[in-house]
Amino acid sequence: MIKIFSSDSAFSRFMNLLFDILYVGILWIICCVPLITAGASTTAAYYAMAKCVRHKTGYIGREFLKSFKSNFRQILPLTLVFWVVSGVLAVDVYYIWNHESRLNNALFVVLVFLCFLVSGLVIYICPLLSRFHKKNTELIKTAAYVLFKFLPLTIGILFMFLAVCAAVYLMPWAIFVLPGLYLFGLSYPMEYVLKKLMPPAQEDSEEAQKWYYQ
Repeated sequence: MIKIFSSDSAFSRFMNLLFDILYVGILWIICCVPLITAGASTTAAYYAMAKCVRHKTGYIGREFLKSFKSNFRQILPLTLVFWVVSGVLAVDVYYIWNHESRLNNALFVVLVFLCFLVSGLVIYICPLLSRFHKKNTELIKTAAYVLFKFLPLTIGILFMFLAVCAAVYLMPWAIFVLPGLYLFGLSYPMEYVLKKLMPPAQEDSEEAQKWYYQ
Protein backbone atom coordinates (compact mmCIF):
# COMPACT_ATOMS: atom_id res chain seq x y z
CA MET A 1 0.00 0.00 0.00
CA ILE A 2 2.85 2.38 0.88
CA LYS A 3 4.48 1.74 -2.49
CA ILE A 4 1.35 3.06 -4.26
CA PHE A 5 1.88 6.49 -2.69
CA SER A 6 5.65 6.63 -3.14
CA SER A 7 6.93 9.46 -5.34
CA ASP A 8 8.05 7.11 -8.15
CA SER A 9 4.93 4.92 -8.23
CA ALA A 10 2.64 4.87 -11.27
CA PHE A 11 -0.19 6.28 -9.15
CA SER A 12 1.89 9.24 -7.96
CA ARG A 13 3.12 9.97 -11.46
CA PHE A 14 -0.47 9.90 -12.75
CA MET A 15 -1.70 12.22 -9.99
CA ASN A 16 1.17 14.65 -10.61
CA LEU A 17 0.36 14.64 -14.32
CA LEU A 18 -3.33 15.23 -13.61
CA PHE A 19 -2.52 18.07 -11.23
CA ASP A 20 -0.27 19.73 -13.83
CA ILE A 21 -2.96 19.41 -16.52
CA LEU A 22 -5.62 20.94 -14.27
CA TYR A 23 -3.20 23.67 -13.18
CA VAL A 24 -2.66 24.80 -16.76
CA GLY A 25 -6.42 24.75 -17.32
CA ILE A 26 -7.07 26.91 -14.24
CA LEU A 27 -4.41 29.42 -15.33
CA TRP A 28 -6.07 29.58 -18.74
CA ILE A 29 -9.51 30.23 -17.22
CA ILE A 30 -8.24 32.99 -14.91
CA CYS A 31 -6.37 34.79 -17.67
CA CYS A 32 -9.34 34.52 -20.06
CA VAL A 33 -11.69 36.40 -17.73
CA PRO A 34 -11.05 39.68 -19.59
CA LEU A 35 -12.05 38.38 -23.04
CA ILE A 36 -9.42 40.50 -24.77
CA THR A 37 -6.71 38.37 -23.13
CA ALA A 38 -8.12 35.07 -24.41
CA GLY A 39 -5.62 34.84 -27.27
CA ALA A 40 -2.58 35.47 -25.09
CA SER A 41 -3.94 33.09 -22.44
CA THR A 42 -4.51 30.30 -24.96
CA THR A 43 -1.05 30.78 -26.43
CA ALA A 44 0.52 30.67 -22.97
CA ALA A 45 -1.55 27.65 -21.94
CA TYR A 46 -0.48 25.66 -24.97
CA TYR A 47 3.16 26.66 -24.46
CA ALA A 48 3.12 25.59 -20.81
CA MET A 49 1.26 22.37 -21.60
CA ALA A 50 3.64 21.34 -24.38
CA LYS A 51 6.87 22.40 -22.67
CA CYS A 52 6.23 21.68 -19.00
CA VAL A 53 3.58 18.96 -18.92
CA ARG A 54 4.39 17.00 -22.09
CA HIS A 55 8.16 17.46 -22.15
CA LYS A 56 8.84 18.00 -18.43
CA THR A 57 10.89 21.15 -18.97
CA GLY A 58 10.57 24.26 -16.78
CA TYR A 59 7.92 25.34 -14.30
CA ILE A 60 4.31 25.74 -15.37
CA GLY A 61 3.51 29.06 -13.72
CA ARG A 62 6.76 30.68 -14.81
CA GLU A 63 6.54 29.49 -18.42
CA PHE A 64 2.86 30.43 -18.66
CA LEU A 65 3.50 34.01 -17.51
CA LYS A 66 6.57 34.29 -19.72
CA SER A 67 4.61 33.34 -22.83
CA PHE A 68 1.61 35.46 -21.83
CA LYS A 69 3.69 38.61 -21.41
CA SER A 70 5.81 38.13 -24.52
CA ASN A 71 2.86 37.44 -26.86
CA PHE A 72 0.13 39.67 -25.42
CA ARG A 73 0.71 42.74 -27.60
CA GLN A 74 1.08 40.78 -30.81
CA ILE A 75 -2.02 38.63 -30.47
CA LEU A 76 -4.27 41.32 -28.97
CA PRO A 77 -5.42 42.70 -32.39
CA LEU A 78 -6.16 39.15 -33.62
CA THR A 79 -8.14 38.47 -30.44
CA LEU A 80 -10.26 41.59 -30.91
CA VAL A 81 -10.90 40.74 -34.56
CA PHE A 82 -11.87 37.19 -33.57
CA TRP A 83 -14.47 38.38 -31.04
CA VAL A 84 -15.97 40.85 -33.51
CA VAL A 85 -16.12 38.29 -36.34
CA SER A 86 -17.51 35.62 -33.99
CA GLY A 87 -20.23 38.00 -32.82
CA VAL A 88 -21.23 38.87 -36.39
CA LEU A 89 -21.30 35.21 -37.42
CA ALA A 90 -23.33 34.25 -34.34
CA VAL A 91 -25.95 36.93 -35.08
CA ASP A 92 -26.13 35.93 -38.75
CA VAL A 93 -26.49 32.22 -37.97
CA TYR A 94 -29.21 32.95 -35.40
CA TYR A 95 -31.13 35.14 -37.85
CA ILE A 96 -30.93 32.71 -40.76
CA TRP A 97 -31.81 29.75 -38.52
CA ASN A 98 -35.03 31.51 -37.53
CA HIS A 99 -35.93 32.79 -41.01
CA GLU A 100 -36.02 29.82 -43.35
CA SER A 101 -35.97 30.36 -47.11
CA ARG A 102 -34.14 28.96 -50.11
CA LEU A 103 -31.70 31.88 -50.11
CA ASN A 104 -31.16 31.67 -46.37
CA ASN A 105 -30.48 27.94 -46.62
CA ALA A 106 -27.70 28.64 -49.10
CA LEU A 107 -26.36 31.44 -46.91
CA PHE A 108 -26.44 29.11 -43.92
CA VAL A 109 -24.06 26.71 -45.67
CA VAL A 110 -21.71 29.63 -46.39
CA LEU A 111 -21.86 30.74 -42.76
CA VAL A 112 -21.10 27.23 -41.51
CA PHE A 113 -18.02 27.18 -43.73
CA LEU A 114 -16.96 30.60 -42.43
CA CYS A 115 -17.41 29.39 -38.84
CA PHE A 116 -15.27 26.36 -39.64
CA LEU A 117 -12.61 28.57 -41.22
CA VAL A 118 -12.47 31.04 -38.33
CA SER A 119 -12.43 28.27 -35.71
CA GLY A 120 -9.70 26.40 -37.56
CA LEU A 121 -7.53 29.50 -37.83
CA VAL A 122 -7.89 30.21 -34.12
CA ILE A 123 -7.02 26.62 -33.19
CA TYR A 124 -3.72 26.83 -35.07
CA ILE A 125 -2.72 30.48 -34.58
CA CYS A 126 -2.13 30.23 -30.82
CA PRO A 127 0.13 27.14 -30.93
CA LEU A 128 1.97 28.61 -33.94
CA LEU A 129 2.64 31.83 -32.03
CA SER A 130 3.86 29.83 -29.04
CA ARG A 131 6.48 28.11 -31.19
CA PHE A 132 7.51 30.50 -34.01
CA HIS A 133 8.46 34.16 -34.37
CA LYS A 134 6.09 35.26 -37.13
CA LYS A 135 4.17 38.42 -37.95
CA ASN A 136 0.39 38.25 -37.69
CA THR A 137 -0.07 38.08 -41.46
CA GLU A 138 2.36 35.14 -41.60
CA LEU A 139 0.60 33.46 -38.70
CA ILE A 140 -2.74 33.66 -40.51
CA LYS A 141 -1.26 32.35 -43.76
CA THR A 142 0.48 29.47 -42.00
CA ALA A 143 -2.65 28.64 -39.99
CA ALA A 144 -4.72 28.58 -43.20
CA TYR A 145 -2.14 26.33 -44.85
CA VAL A 146 -2.05 23.73 -42.06
CA LEU A 147 -5.84 23.93 -41.65
CA PHE A 148 -6.33 22.46 -45.13
CA LYS A 149 -3.04 20.54 -45.30
CA PHE A 150 -4.07 18.50 -42.26
CA LEU A 151 -7.83 18.73 -42.86
CA PRO A 152 -8.83 15.39 -41.23
CA LEU A 153 -6.80 16.37 -38.17
CA THR A 154 -8.42 19.80 -38.13
CA ILE A 155 -11.91 18.29 -38.26
CA GLY A 156 -11.04 15.90 -35.43
CA ILE A 157 -9.70 18.74 -33.27
CA LEU A 158 -12.82 20.83 -33.92
CA PHE A 159 -15.10 17.94 -32.97
CA MET A 160 -13.10 17.49 -29.77
CA PHE A 161 -13.47 21.21 -29.05
CA LEU A 162 -17.23 21.10 -29.69
CA ALA A 163 -17.56 18.08 -27.42
CA VAL A 164 -15.79 19.98 -24.62
CA CYS A 165 -18.06 23.01 -25.14
CA ALA A 166 -21.16 20.79 -25.04
CA ALA A 167 -19.94 19.05 -21.89
CA VAL A 168 -19.26 22.37 -20.15
CA TYR A 169 -22.71 23.63 -21.19
CA LEU A 170 -24.38 20.54 -19.71
CA MET A 171 -22.08 20.38 -16.67
CA PRO A 172 -20.84 23.90 -15.77
CA TRP A 173 -18.50 22.55 -13.10
CA ALA A 174 -16.51 20.84 -15.88
CA ILE A 175 -15.05 24.24 -16.85
CA PHE A 176 -12.45 23.61 -14.14
CA VAL A 177 -11.47 20.21 -15.55
CA LEU A 178 -12.01 19.95 -19.29
CA PRO A 179 -9.96 22.90 -20.63
CA GLY A 180 -6.76 21.41 -19.25
CA LEU A 181 -7.63 17.94 -20.51
CA TYR A 182 -8.48 19.39 -23.93
CA LEU A 183 -5.16 21.26 -24.15
CA PHE A 184 -3.27 18.14 -23.12
CA GLY A 185 -5.06 16.07 -25.76
CA LEU A 186 -4.57 18.85 -28.32
CA SER A 187 -0.81 18.85 -27.74
CA TYR A 188 -0.41 15.42 -29.36
CA PRO A 189 -1.77 16.19 -32.86
CA MET A 190 -0.57 19.80 -32.63
CA GLU A 191 3.03 18.82 -31.85
CA TYR A 192 2.92 16.54 -34.88
CA VAL A 193 1.83 19.48 -37.05
CA LEU A 194 4.33 21.93 -35.56
CA LYS A 195 7.24 19.56 -36.03
CA LYS A 196 6.32 19.26 -39.71
CA LEU A 197 6.77 23.03 -39.98
CA MET A 198 10.09 23.16 -38.09
CA PRO A 199 13.36 22.99 -40.02
CA PRO A 200 15.31 19.78 -39.31
CA ALA A 201 18.03 20.23 -36.69
CA GLN A 202 21.47 18.74 -37.17
CA GLU A 203 21.95 15.61 -35.10
CA ASP A 204 23.76 16.20 -31.79
CA SER A 205 23.58 19.97 -32.28
CA GLU A 206 22.53 22.28 -29.45
CA GLU A 207 19.26 23.03 -31.25
CA ALA A 208 18.42 19.33 -31.58
CA GLN A 209 18.55 19.02 -27.80
CA LYS A 210 15.79 21.61 -27.27
CA TRP A 211 12.56 20.30 -25.76
CA TYR A 212 10.49 20.92 -28.87
CA TYR A 213 12.62 18.50 -30.92
CA GLN A 214 12.28 15.68 -28.42
